[in-house]
Amino acid sequence: MALQFGTSTAITITAGSLASTAARSSAAVTSGVVNNATDYLITVNALTTSTAPTGNKQVVVYAYRSEDGTNYQGDSSTVDNVDGTDKALTALGSPTNLTFLGTLQLNQGAVAATIRQVFSLTQAFGSIPPKWGIVLYNDAGTALGATVSASYREVYFS
Repeated sequence: MALQFGTSTAITITAGSLASTAARSSAAVTSGVVNNATDYLITVNALTTSTAPTGNKQVVVYAYRSEDGTNYQGDSSTVDNVDGTDKALTALGSPTNLTFLGTLQLNQGAVAATIRQVFSLTQAFGSIPPKWGIVLYNDAGTALGATVSASYREVYFS
């Protein structure tokens, strides 16, 4: 058996120009469609603007999951209201019921730059759920740039 990496695939999330203190969920990804994955590497890319971030200077990345494909982690009508679609979230709970993946630290100052980070889904959850997605929370003190994207890549043995 050899470790293999699948093709990088876009995650549907419309987070360009995400306002400060706003959150957005991605559309859910169905696991194991192509291969019997042991992990998913998730890349998040966030373009900043020429306005310097303030406060916490970060984008916080969360993951959500579903064991039945219908009911999602969080899934409340008032907070953490993920439902497997690409949408703006009403509010994140404090603390949230979503799973923390990590942060993109925005320390570039008043310069537009693309900041990227790679996260491991298995490291966050301990296993691969049947359906999962991500949530981006802009904790930068300023809006993000027009280009914010995410992708995933399967890790599997063959």
